[in-house]
Amino acid sequence: MKFVVWKAYHLESEEIVDRYLAKARELVASHEFVVCNDEESVKREIQDADVMLCWKITPDVFACARRLKWIQFGSAGIDHTIFPELLNSDVILTTLAGIHRVVVAEHVFALMLALARRLNMSSVFQLEHKYDRTEIAATADVLAGKTLGIIGLGRIGLNIARLGKAFEMTVVGTKRILEGQLANIDRIYRASEYRKVLPLSDYLVLAVPLTEETRALIGRPEIEAMKTGAYLINVARGAMVDHDALADALRSRKLAGAALDVFPEEPLPADSPLWDLPNLIITPHTAGSHPGYADSAAEVFRRNLEAFISGRPMVNVYNRRRGY
Repeated sequence: MKFVVWKAYHLESEEIVDRYLAKARELVASHEFVVCNDEESVKREIQDADVMLCWKITPDVFACARRLKWIQFGSAGIDHTIFPELLNSDVILTTLAGIHRVVVAEHVFALMLALARRLNMSSVFQLEHKYDRTEIAATADVLAGKTLGIIGLGRIGLNIARLGKAFEMTVVGTKRILEGQLANIDRIYRASEYRKVLPLSDYLVLAVPLTEETRALIGRPEIEAMKTGAYLINVARGAMVDHDALADALRSRKLAGAALDVFPEEPLPADSPLWDLPNLIITPHTAGSHPGYADSAAEVFRRNLEAFISGRPMVNVYNRRRGY
């Protein structure tokens, strides 16, 4: 078999990508393994390739594929690289969904604790050599006893819920398919009922895949329905939130604060007004970053490679109907 790699990656650093590809190369040592760094070379190599490893694929590149059977993507979400020709094909699409379930949940709680304990304010004071506890002491809060709302109780959402219970929070959330009681969830709603979660939540976390149903999920009406003084944390996709409405809510203190790891345009433009909001924490799409990425990604590839060769079911197969 021929494996072709398009090293035009989406988010991870080149060093991490190289470690992942080195491990992948070892797994297919008896097969042809070609790494491409530009679109022209991948167009040429994909013509007789059976399998592709990539972070994105374009219609022009896909049109050159003659016998491609499987694409292993190097990211958990592939909403950034889906197009009709790909969706209508018979090519198996697999992702790295699930490898970030622990680290993203921890990142969410780092952000929640930073907001509650005003750590962003403390960082600013430190840079200014300012030792002033008045405002921080007056506004710092605790998570215990608060309600955590999670939009999207998938693998990441359930880990966020587990940590929420450890912090003695009430946990409510949404799930597309309800299958009985879930551990660590006090109240669960269908995905279509997500607005019921808004007025209950002191901390609202978006952890749902980007689909046509979740695009523009949180706009002005939804923010207005949230508790005054609540917090919004988005580690899903930037297109889910109306950032103009969010900025207005943060300025007016309708929302006490927010934390964003994802944005409609990445990198976030230097002239974005979001940078200047003191009650907003910005992280540069690093919620899923951790040293074990390469090992975790290679393990997913190994499992799928064995399944692909033997004809068994593969893991993390993209569901074209659901959109993730």
